[in-house]
Amino acid sequence: MWTMGIDMGTSGCKAVVFDEQFVIRAQSYREYPMHLPGEGLLELDAELVWEGICAVIREANHLSSQPVGAVAVSAIGDVIIPVDEHGDSVRYSIVDFDPRGGEEITAFAKAFGEQRFFNINGMPPLYIGSLAKILYLKEKEPEIFARTRRFASYEDFIVNKMGLPPVASYSELSRTMLFDIRKKDWSDEILDAIPLSRDHLPIPAPSASVIGELGEEMQRSLGFAGPVKVITGGHDMVCAAVGAGLDETDPTMAVDIAGTIEGIVAALPEANTCPAMLENLFPCYVGHTGYVTFSVNLTAGCIVRWYRDFIANADYRACKENGTNFYEYMQRKMDPETPGKLFLLPHFSGSGNPFFDPNGLGAIWGLTLDTDVADIGRAIVEGLAYELRLHLETLERAGMNIRSLRAVGGGAAIDRQLQLKANITGLTVIKGAVAESSAMGAAAYAAVGVGQLKNPAQAYQMVKAKETVFVPDEAAHRRFEEAFKKFRALAYGIHAVEIQ
Repeated sequence: MWTMGIDMGTSGCKAVVFDEQFVIRAQSYREYPMHLPGEGLLELDAELVWEGICAVIREANHLSSQPVGAVAVSAIGDVIIPVDEHGDSVRYSIVDFDPRGGEEITAFAKAFGEQRFFNINGMPPLYIGSLAKILYLKEKEPEIFARTRRFASYEDFIVNKMGLPPVASYSELSRTMLFDIRKKDWSDEILDAIPLSRDHLPIPAPSASVIGELGEEMQRSLGFAGPVKVITGGHDMVCAAVGAGLDETDPTMAVDIAGTIEGIVAALPEANTCPAMLENLFPCYVGHTGYVTFSVNLTAGCIVRWYRDFIANADYRACKENGTNFYEYMQRKMDPETPGKLFLLPHFSGSGNPFFDPNGLGAIWGLTLDTDVADIGRAIVEGLAYELRLHLETLERAGMNIRSLRAVGGGAAIDRQLQLKANITGLTVIKGAVAESSAMGAAAYAAVGVGQLKNPAQAYQMVKAKETVFVPDEAAHRRFEEAFKKFRALAYGIHAVEIQ
């Protein structure tokens, strides 16, 4: 049976069809605009997202040479959609990194007890979580709050639009701050403190659960050639990690997803809500069979685009004209064996772990009159790798024992950059063999749901033969160790935070 993974992101959506061996057979992509109602404010039109989802499903089905029998959704987490009794949105959804709700969630967690709050739902009380936005609407937009019949995640919003009950996966709902990660159900304690009824929330289910079968009219409307089962997928970071080979039974290997943002997804053998997890703002939420956590750098690939468009645009145009890979060209001064002289702090649109400061700023330290465009390009690549090391260090303080990374995404395309990551982190780095890992993870859950696979990690095993392994050079790692100490001091000094 061929399966489809739907990858719903912040700026666009994809539908990807996989055969039984998880080879991509058809795919389609659509972008949708972000609504910007004010400086720093970010919103999405959920109805426009649904239109895009419909379009990519139809096109992927049209391009597929065989019928699709099961589909699952990988969706952004944290973002909540207020919907009416018909499942239609009553306002634009506020995107997670929009700062609204920060004051409300801080006050709520303080009154509830921060560690108690974290012990229940595994989410640090940050402005990015769904509850922050719900509290904001309750306080600042009470008419919207009153009109809302359900606070939907994007996974159950899409499923409900397909004509099925509003069911979402545990991993997606773990991002709401309302979910008890140990009981795997909504937390009555947190709901009572808001207050909010369970009736205003989606139906929780494990990933790879059969939600139902599309009705004939919806099946025809979306271009499916035969009966189609809809299966629970998951939060996009989890789906991407599963599609890239995350095995929840192996906590020593993490997945490094390097795209517009960069995230490290790691498996946890059991729920971990120790004080160090909270201090470093790491979530702990339900995966497929166990638990997962992740650390995020909010500005990775977007810094490369900033460099391309504003610093080295003439070089970029020249590379396009002569057929040179610009991203390899920008690394022409980078030596994976030796540190450069500049240090770049990649917090250009706020910082992720362990600070999560929405007002955080980037920095380049070490500029001289001899600094040129290529030096800044090198500093970007090294700075992103140092930031990765910083995140791994804080994960270790929280009890992780990561020994290798599987790297996927745009930031895993250049081998020299992966060797640099290995040398800076001291970990073995494995170049992942998959494209469209989020969609593949969702399709793997769909395959488990219909009995085609026993474990979603099996999907990656079918394609992993193309892996390339980068082992750290011990001498180079020692040289980068000294440079990393300066980077760490820069990061913690700018954020005026003591190392925990």
